[in-house]
Amino acid sequence: MGRHEAVKFQDRAQAGALLGEVLAAQGLGADTVVLGLLRGGLPVAAPLAHRLGAELGALAVRKLGVPGHAEVAFGAIASYRRVAGRYLVPSVHHHALASVGTAGLQAVEERAAAELEVLAARFADFAPPLAGRTVVLCDDGLATGATMHASLDVVTRCGAGQVVVAVPVAPRDRVHAMEGASAIVVLHSPRDFSAVGAHYEDFSQVQEDTVAALLRGSQNPEA
Repeated sequence: MGRHEAVKFQDRAQAGALLGEVLAAQGLGADTVVLGLLRGGLPVAAPLAHRLGAELGALAVRKLGVPGHAEVAFGAIASYRRVAGRYLVPSVHHHALASVGTAGLQAVEERAAAELEVLAARFADFAPPLAGRTVVLCDDGLATGATMHASLDVVTRCGAGQVVVAVPVAPRDRVHAMEGASAIVVLHSPRDFSAVGAHYEDFSQVQEDTVAALLRGSQNPEA
């Protein structure tokens, strides 16, 4: 974990390069699979994987937002190589269930599952096998941690060996052990955390074409 003073990364690529240096110093290398969570995790994961000389892949995730408050996640779902993962944020899910009801939350999950299926299919060619391998799960930051928990669930189901969670920024109370993770690497864990984007100079939306270009470039570095 990094220092706790105010920190802003220039952009996702710079944050990923810094994470790559830390993980390389910890001994991770070319035998590692680096998975970027779609979509914002890919611009972080790409320079990280390049630094390690590791294989780069993409993991499809979708947040489950509370109806009427979509920015608040009651859970998340993930998909990788036709294997599904799911996580519910206990306290938020409990309150959402009481206020919205089962049918309302089920509708959110059904819509998210349809979007997830499309996203996973688009990037299916960038999903290397994980069985027995060291996997780095990379995102641009953690807020509730729901998407990372769902990602941990799915890569564990895919037979990954050691799993390292690597993010540039996370609130201090989110940097403790996550079920399924062998280690968590966080560059900056501020005491007062508002949002992931507040810790970047450039936190512009990541387009799918950008993600596809990064993944193709990792497979053909001379192109």
